[in-house]
Amino acid sequence: MPELTTEYNPLDPATLDDPYRVYAELRAAGTPLWSERLDSWVLTSYDDCKRVLLDHERFAADWRRAGESVPEPALDVHTVDPPEHTAIYGVLADALRDMTSPALAARVRAHVSDRLDALPPGPVNLITAFTEPLARWFIPEAVGLPQFDLDEIRPVAEAITRAMDSGLVPETREPGVAAQRKLAALIDGWVAGMSAGEPVRDLVDRADAAGVPHQLTMNSLRTLVVNGFTAVPASLGNALNALARLETPPKALFDSTETLERAPHEFFRFEAPIQGTTRLAVADTEFSGVKVRRGQGMLMLFAAANRDPAQFSDPDRLDFRRKANHHLSFGYGAHACTGSMLAHLLLREVLTVLAERGIEIRPTGPAVHKRLATVRTLAELPAEVIR
Repeated sequence: MPELTTEYNPLDPATLDDPYRVYAELRAAGTPLWSERLDSWVLTSYDDCKRVLLDHERFAADWRRAGESVPEPALDVHTVDPPEHTAIYGVLADALRDMTSPALAARVRAHVSDRLDALPPGPVNLITAFTEPLARWFIPEAVGLPQFDLDEIRPVAEAITRAMDSGLVPETREPGVAAQRKLAALIDGWVAGMSAGEPVRDLVDRADAAGVPHQLTMNSLRTLVVNGFTAVPASLGNALNALARLETPPKALFDSTETLERAPHEFFRFEAPIQGTTRLAVADTEFSGVKVRRGQGMLMLFAAANRDPAQFSDPDRLDFRRKANHHLSFGYGAHACTGSMLAHLLLREVLTVLAERGIEIRPTGPAVHKRLATVRTLAELPAEVIR
């Protein structure tokens, strides 16, 4: 069994600062590598990660198919497989396509401008002053939920986020499941108070009509709320961190509608907000030259795949005119994250405002990442906004 020759600890401070050196060393092995620490095969090539994502017969997102016990609150659109997955995914995807409208984009631009204007002069932490508040306004605004009561929602969402690392930090698992249950119940209460025809109520009614179990719908809506505390603020912070370190101002970089459409995907590829996810083998099989046993994990490191030079030319450089940018930051295939549409719209409109108003972001100190393995997100981004 080929084992890791490079020590890979996702929570090591040096790895948190810069995981890409480690990813390159792992990828150079040219084959999946077994990690005792992670109890999984570690996949770093684009081709291997994509093949597992597309192979629902051999590799399960629903771990019950590989003999694992999964608590009911953890079952959602991302953790069930076809055919159970098909109906809820279709309802969510259709609803989110309707939500990502020109009217929403206009509201976002106005709100982004107001938030930028409200920033004090001089250095600020853009994470706490801009990206996190923006993301937590945006998700309920886009989806049609009440604006978050942060005293109530923040600790719940943070417990769910910490539990994403439960393979490394087992004590986070049970609090995470309890938080999942609590948040789904809160959303159920919100929906019960809505009138027919409101977007979320309509989504739930369509899911009910399609035969989706009600609790699966509530759990799946929960993932959209949690995005306001995970992938969405992470993608914003990561993008602004990278942008601040470029010499060319946004007005020159994003000089066309086409470039503004492509730029968010290039930021997502360059610094994936979700570093990876795991599937379980449902039977003994062979994959890329290794023997995989039933129940073994296949950890797909999206962030490593997104820097694979076999797939992306000059992968360690931002190229906002990159074509055919089929990154894996939000998954691929049937389980691709439906929330990526919202993340793309929000980042596109932030970049639009920066470009149209000639606003620049200049770093004033080193960025600091939160001590999380699955979600790559910043705690601090010291910077000055030059209007």
